[in-house]
Amino acid sequence: MLIVFIFSFSVLIYIFFGYPVVLGIFSFLFGKKVNKKEFYPHVSLIISAYNEENIIREKIENSFELDYPKEKLEIIVASESTDKTNEIVKEYIGKGVVLYAYDNREGKRATLYRTVPLAKGEIIVFSDANAIYKRDAIRKLVRNFFDDRIGCVSGRLIYVNPKKSSIGSGEITYWEYDLILKRMASHLFALGGGVNGSILAIRKKLYNPIDKYRGDDFEISNRIEINGHGVILEPEAISYEETSENSKQEFKRKVRLATWNLKSTILLLIEAVQKGRLLTTFILFSHRFLRYITPVWLIILFLSNSFLLNTNLIYLFFLQILFYSLAFIGLMMEKNYNKINSFLLIPSYFCMVNYAALLALMKNLFGKTEMLWEKVR
Repeated sequence: MLIVFIFSFSVLIYIFFGYPVVLGIFSFLFGKKVNKKEFYPHVSLIISAYNEENIIREKIENSFELDYPKEKLEIIVASESTDKTNEIVKEYIGKGVVLYAYDNREGKRATLYRTVPLAKGEIIVFSDANAIYKRDAIRKLVRNFFDDRIGCVSGRLIYVNPKKSSIGSGEITYWEYDLILKRMASHLFALGGGVNGSILAIRKKLYNPIDKYRGDDFEISNRIEINGHGVILEPEAISYEETSENSKQEFKRKVRLATWNLKSTILLLIEAVQKGRLLTTFILFSHRFLRYITPVWLIILFLSNSFLLNTNLIYLFFLQILFYSLAFIGLMMEKNYNKINSFLLIPSYFCMVNYAALLALMKNLFGKTEMLWEKVR
C-alpha cells in the first residue's frame, strides 16, 4: 500500500509542480521567437451565437470599433438562435455584418463547420458573443501570421468579476495559473494545453476538423499543431468576459468542458503519437490528460493513506481531511451567502473543479458526450 501511496503522491506532485518546471526548462532551452510585423490580410471575424439577444448588439458594436481596416474585416454572425438574436443582427446587415442563420440546431461546432467555407478572409478569427475585444485585439493577433511558421494564434482572455462573486475570484486565480503554463508553451510554438475559443485566429486553409461535430477550438488548434504549424499565445490581444456568478453555474460549465475535452485529448494524443509529434504528446498528456484524471489520483492517495495510519503518514492523512473540510465549509458558505472567505477560496475551487472532472470522467466511461452547446452564463 505504501508503493501505491508514493506513486499517487508523485503523480500529483508532477501535475502541479513537476510539469511546470519541466515546461519552463524546455521553454528556456528550446524557445523560439515569432517574427511579428504589422500587415493587413483579409480577416473574417466569426461570432458564434445561440440565443444571445441580451449581448449581441454590444458585441457587434464592439466589432465595429476594432482598429483594423474596415475593407479588410468581414464580420459574420453564425447563429442557431430561436430568440430575437437574428432580428437584431439583421439591423446591421446593410452596415457590413453578414448573418448565417441556421434553422436546425446542431451545435456550435457544426455551425462553424457550415460557416467557415463561406468566409472570405484568409485569416479566420473565432469569437463568442459575450467576448468583448480590446480595440487593437485583431491587429495584435494578425501580426503573428507574418511569420509563415505560425498557423494559429490564441489571444488572452481576461475575466472580469463585476459582482465580486467568490467563485469568480477562484476562476480568475485558476486562469492566471494556467496562463503561466500557456506562456511557456507558446515559446515552443506548441500551445497544446489549450487555446481560448473566445479570441482565436487561424489560417483558413488550415481549418481541418475531425468531423462536422468535432471542430471546437481545442481540437482545431491541436490538429494545426500536429500537422506541423506553430500555435502560440498573443498576450496583447485581449478579450474580456464576465466570470460565473455562483458555483452552481461554474460547476455546470466545468463538467461540460471537461466531458468534451477529455475525449478530445485522447483522440488528439493518438493522432500526435501516430505522427511522431513528441512535444505535442508531452503537453497534451501532462497539461490535459493528467489534469482531467487528477481526482482519480486524489482518491487513490486518500484511500492508500488511510491504510498507513500507523506510520508518520498519519499527519498527511489528517491534512487531507482538513483540506477537504475547508473546501466543504467554503462551498456551503458560497451556497448560502454567495461569498467565500479568502482562506477557503483555493480549497473550495480546487475541489469543485476536480469533482467536475470526476463526473466528466464518469460520463465518458458510462454515458455519452453532448454535441450541443448550452448557455451557462
